[in-house]
Amino acid sequence: MLNTVVLDDLRVLAVSGAERAAFLQGQLTQDVKRASDRATLMAGWADPKGRLLFAGHLFGLRLEEDALALLVPAETAETLLRRLRLYVLRAKVELAVLDIPVAGIIAAPEEPVGGPSIRLCGAGNRHLVIGQAASTAIASFTAAPRSDWQLADIRAGLPAIVTATSGEFVPQMVNLDLVDGISFTKGCYTGQEIVARMKYLGRVKRRMLRFASAGLPPAPGTALHGARGTVGQVVASAPAGPGSEFLAVIVVDDLPGPFHLDEAGSEQAERMDLPYDVPV
Repeated sequence: MLNTVVLDDLRVLAVSGAERAAFLQGQLTQDVKRASDRATLMAGWADPKGRLLFAGHLFGLRLEEDALALLVPAETAETLLRRLRLYVLRAKVELAVLDIPVAGIIAAPEEPVGGPSIRLCGAGNRHLVIGQAASTAIASFTAAPRSDWQLADIRAGLPAIVTATSGEFVPQMVNLDLVDGISFTKGCYTGQEIVARMKYLGRVKRRMLRFASAGLPPAPGTALHGARGTVGQVVASAPAGPGSEFLAVIVVDDLPGPFHLDEAGSEQAERMDLPYDVPV
């Protein structure tokens, strides 16, 4: 069975024009030459200090013309657009946040998804549909709640950056290097010196892990507490059964915990597995 999720809190930030690939190559952590309209790649965009302004999906988009696109939270879309325009200078590119429907398809393992869909990277069989294809999918398949998509992101260990966490993390802290979201060979991009330095220094001192809690989903930016006080920060969360699951960046020296979401220590956070190994 195919389930469709309306992703109306996400926007498509499109980069078109003759120099679109070269322009984004100088901005994103990902090697833009790998982007296609068949599957997404994880990518990050950092400020000159190496702190992430965006982390999410990069893909090729074919609507009226070929474009490269980022799937961004609606709450940060215009801010990202304005900031990205500062780097255009004389590049032959056009930037826009598209006012088009976006939906996700959740399928059973190995179940084929026809039509003009874009397979989502990471664990699970999920696809993006954009524009008219999204409208068709929404009308044709069984509706699923937005939280199902959020929970699938969390269980796949895929980070997202929202207003509350913008500028907080270097790409490796949210595991972009572990989900094939960083190229260390493609050359210079904004923040690249910091990202490369972290790689060659060796051990990353803060990493993103998955947790479960009996309480409501904590908002992004919520502090995670340990024995010595605040030791982490929530990246994303979603309802899961009677409780919630969330991703949080923590100081790895504070493992194995215990961790909790309140200073009193009453709301315990239990560490859960991710589909990839995290070096801690």
